[in-house]
Amino acid sequence: MATTNENQQIESTVVRKQGEEESKKKTSPPPPPPPPEKPEPGDCCGSGCVRCVWDVYYEELEEYDKLYKSDSSKS
Repeated sequence: MATTNENQQIESTVVRKQGEEESKKKTSPPPPPPPPEKPEPGDCCGSGCVRCVWDVYYEELEEYDKLYKSDSSKS
């Protein structure tokens, strides 16, 4: 049977490990959202629209890269 001192040591270890896990959760940033979805081949009508779905996609992808790719290079 465990003594009071052994029980206190076990309890202290459990509490410390829980605290370490909680601090890891607080310090790690959330994962970035998925990148913009690439248009399907049939999404572009090919008539030279001013705002083609490909123009929108590349603008969104460029913005995504600015926000999230530069953050991952800092680590």
